[in-house]
Amino acid sequence: MTTTALKRTPSRRNRSALRRNINWLHVILAPMAVLWMLPLFMVAGLSLMPPDRPGTRWLGMFPKSPSLTNYATIWEQNPIALHLLNSLLITVPSVIIVAIFGSMAAFALARLRIPARALIFGTLLLGLILPVASIVVASYKILQSIGLYDSLIGLVLVYSALGLPFAVVIIRTSYFAVPLETYEAAITDGANKWQVFWRIYFPMGKPAMAVVVIWQTMMTWNDFLLPLVTLSTNSKKPLTLVPLAYQGTYLSQPGALFAILVLISVPIIVVFLFVQKLLVNGLAGAIR
Repeated sequence: MTTTALKRTPSRRNRSALRRNINWLHVILAPMAVLWMLPLFMVAGLSLMPPDRPGTRWLGMFPKSPSLTNYATIWEQNPIALHLLNSLLITVPSVIIVAIFGSMAAFALARLRIPARALIFGTLLLGLILPVASIVVASYKILQSIGLYDSLIGLVLVYSALGLPFAVVIIRTSYFAVPLETYEAAITDGANKWQVFWRIYFPMGKPAMAVVVIWQTMMTWNDFLLPLVTLSTNSKKPLTLVPLAYQGTYLSQPGALFAILVLISVPIIVVFLFVQKLLVNGLAGAIR
C-alpha cells in the first residue's frame, strides 16, 4: 500500500463513521420531529372542520368532511384584515429598528474604542435575563406617562428595546469573525468608520442578522401579553388578540378559533422558509 493510500484510509473511515452517526441521529430525531408537529397538524386539521358537520378521524387530527367554511366565517364576522395590518405595523418596524440599530451597536462594541465598552455589553446581557412578564407593568407605566398608551408606536418602541440586547450579542459575535486587520487596512486606505461599517461589516453580518430578524419576528408577531396590557382599543389590536377580543363569538365555534391560530402561524412559517439558509449559517457563526 502506498503512502497516499495510507493517508486516505483514515479519512474514508472517518467519513463512513460520520455517515453512520448521522443515520442514527436521523432515526432518533425523525420521530421526535413528528411528535412535536402533531399539535400543529391537529390545529390545521380542526380548522377545516365545518361547524354543521363535526366529526374527526385519524386520532382526531383531521375532519371527516374538510371545508374552508371556518376561514370564510372569521373573515366575514371580524375585521381580520385590519388586525393583520396591525400585526404588520407592529412587527415590521420593530424588526427594521432592531436589525439596523443592533448592527450599529454591535459594530461599536466590537471594533470601536468607546468608554465603558465592557460595562455597556454587560448591561445588555442583563436585558436577556429579564423575562417579558417582569417588565409589563413598567412598560405600561412608561407608555402612559409619555402619552403612547394604546398606540402602535409605543408597542413598536417596547419591542425594539426588548430585541436590541439579543441582536447586539448575536451580530457582535459575527463581527468578531472579521479579522481586525481588515478594519485597520480600510482605515489606513482612507475610509471612515461609517464607510467601514456599511461596506464591510454590515454585508458580512447578514447571516447573523437573519437570526435576529426571525427571532424578532417570532417574538413580536406571537406575543400576547404586551398588546393585551398596552392596547385597549379593539381596532388597534394585533391578530394574536383576536380570539380574546371576540371570545364570545368563538366559544361555540372551535373550528373558527383554530382557523385564526393557523392564520397567526402562517407568516412565521413563510419568514422561516425564506431565511432558513441564512439562519443556519448565522447560528453556526454565533456558536463558533
